[in-house]
Amino acid sequence: MADAETVDKAVKYSFGLRLPQLPPLVNSDLVGTDLTYNIHEYILKYLCSDTTPSPLLVKMKEENKMGFKSGEGFFKWDDESIAAERKGLNDYLIHMLYKKDKE
Repeated sequence: MADAETVDKAVKYSFGLRLPQLPPLVNSDLVGTDLTYNIHEYILKYLCSDTTPSPLLVKMKEENKMGFKSGEGFFKWDDESIAAERKGLNDYLIHMLYKKDKE
């Protein structure tokens, strides 16, 4: 079990840093809705009273809407939009971590 300070630090120095550039649904598409489904299936029982993945994720998994992997998840993706999303995230993280722009 983690205390409040540890939880805040984990958010601040991990996924919280990228939220302005990589919101949760784009992140789900980036890693794949199948992975998001698997995470929900495994961890939700430990975090809240919901013990199964979101019905929306179940439907998306059944329809093979795997985000970047399949070209469609919560959004539609092509090679150009995937590359732009990844570049935007990398540029943002470099700027936030080092307070400088990527050269």
